[in-house]
Amino acid sequence: MKRTSWMAAVLLVFTGGPVWAQQDELARLRADLQKQQEVVARLLQQVEALEKKQAEAVTREELDDEAQSQSDAVGSVRESLFSRVNLNGYYNFRFSADDSETPIAFQQHHLGLILGKQLGRFSVLTELELQNVPHHAELMREEEAGEGHEAVEEVHTEPTAGDISGEGQVAVENAWMEYSQNRLLNVRLGKQLSPQYWWQNRYPNLTLSTELPIHLRELFPPELVGVTVHGSVASPMGASELGLGYRFYVSNNQFEGNSRTDRRDGKSWGGRVQLRLPATGRLRRLDVAGDVYRGQIGLVTQELVADNVFGFEAQLEVDRFLFQAEYARGRTLETTRLGYYLQPAVRLSDEWVAFYRAERLESPLAHRAEARHLAGLNYRPFPQIAIKGEYYRLLPLDRSYVESEEAPRIGGFAAAAVFFF
Repeated sequence: MKRTSWMAAVLLVFTGGPVWAQQDELARLRADLQKQQEVVARLLQQVEALEKKQAEAVTREELDDEAQSQSDAVGSVRESLFSRVNLNGYYNFRFSADDSETPIAFQQHHLGLILGKQLGRFSVLTELELQNVPHHAELMREEEAGEGHEAVEEVHTEPTAGDISGEGQVAVENAWMEYSQNRLLNVRLGKQLSPQYWWQNRYPNLTLSTELPIHLRELFPPELVGVTVHGSVASPMGASELGLGYRFYVSNNQFEGNSRTDRRDGKSWGGRVQLRLPATGRLRRLDVAGDVYRGQIGLVTQELVADNVFGFEAQLEVDRFLFQAEYARGRTLETTRLGYYLQPAVRLSDEWVAFYRAERLESPLAHRAEARHLAGLNYRPFPQIAIKGEYYRLLPLDRSYVESEEAPRIGGFAAAAVFFF
């Protein structure tokens, strides 16, 4: 009994206690709770800061994604312009000096831009040429004479003896689209250069000379506006092949403005056949071709008259020896005109070529009868770059239709620097 009473007394002491002791315990508990609240508040601040940083990180990612999208878009445009659209061109700077009254001069001669694109079997090509070429004095006198002469309405020539002034011009050399079914059948629509060899290989880094042959613009029309069908076949023969190509075209008649309209229903037409013989041993190339053209040509009187032209050409390469020639003969208004050039050359090294050219033109329509001889050197450190120069001698021929009976013999020097890009 005593033992039970003693244990109850002890329990009462520990569970009861005085009031001041209970108050201290409550204060201690409140202090601990306050500390825990402060810890929780600090934790909440840290969580908020982390959430804010995370939100900022997401925004940066979105900005990075947007920047990448813009970069991809720019890259796509760049790819379309420079990869899918082929952009090429050429720059030609010239120097000329001769015995005439024309001053020695530098010439900003050609700047050409060539754009092409292919989609499946379809392709398109456009060539723009910015040119600064002086007019020929004889042609300017023709224009001043007006209807007093039955001359061709539009005759373009490269500057030769008698050039007295310069005038810049921008021309569309080529602007066509083409459908290619296979090697044998291709259809081309638009403005295109005549199919003769020089016109098809006229780029200044490819031609050996600075000056163009004097007969080029006087016989076959330099440009055609119409439809061309062309193709080729080939048969292997040893290490080479025998090739045959054809070209047939129908186009507007030849007069200024024929890119937009024509003056009669009947169209011009022409054809070309080219044979490439097998090249074996020392023979590296032997090509021959024949051309024919039937159409109408405009006079200064605005009249269209029949114009018939035929011609042939050849290109030969044997070891270091090169040779090319073109001949054309035309008939208009019961008069005959003809022109040709013969151009042998020797490859002195991989970079140097020496050449000579003899040429002749007899054209009553343009009141020109002259021969020219020129010799020069062509240096090509790269296929796209050419530095060339030649000395030439222009000899007037004694013909009754030439206006000046005492035309002087003129010698001159021409040089050019060319970059094809």
